[in-house]
Amino acid sequence: MSIFRSFIAFAFLVSFIVSCGGNAVPIANDSLVKVDSAHTQGLQILKPDSGQIAPPSQNVEVKTFEAKDEKGKSTGWGYDLFVDGKRTIHQPIIPAVPGNSAFATEEDARKTGQLAADKMKITGSLPTVLVHDLDSLGIKHQ
Repeated sequence: MSIFRSFIAFAFLVSFIVSCGGNAVPIANDSLVKVDSAHTQGLQILKPDSGQIAPPSQNVEVKTFEAKDEKGKSTGWGYDLFVDGKRTIHQPIIPAVPGNSAFATEEDARKTGQLAADKMKITGSLPTVLVHDLDSLGIKHQ
């Protein structure tokens, strides 16, 4: 592939990531991909070739966890989404808002994770959590 084509492919990838708010990375295999940026630090996604991670109505489970910094100090709460028992999304920070803040309470993480799981069950694709969604759930964010 020529340098020009490589540059065009890279530019397309960057524009795609920016347009998705940095929350999605197109991948061509079934492996977990860690995305590190100012807004998505630690987010992990699984995206099969088909573009869907689960057919609608598939089993999606939410599990909360205590988020910790690199020194092991608690920073709040996050959630994982499991599709048929396989961890598909690891969300240690509040989605849709700038910064790297964890949820203040386990309940906030659970409610947001459940909203994301419900969206996955309906669409079969990666969920998008918007600021409006957080507000409607009463989730405090910056």
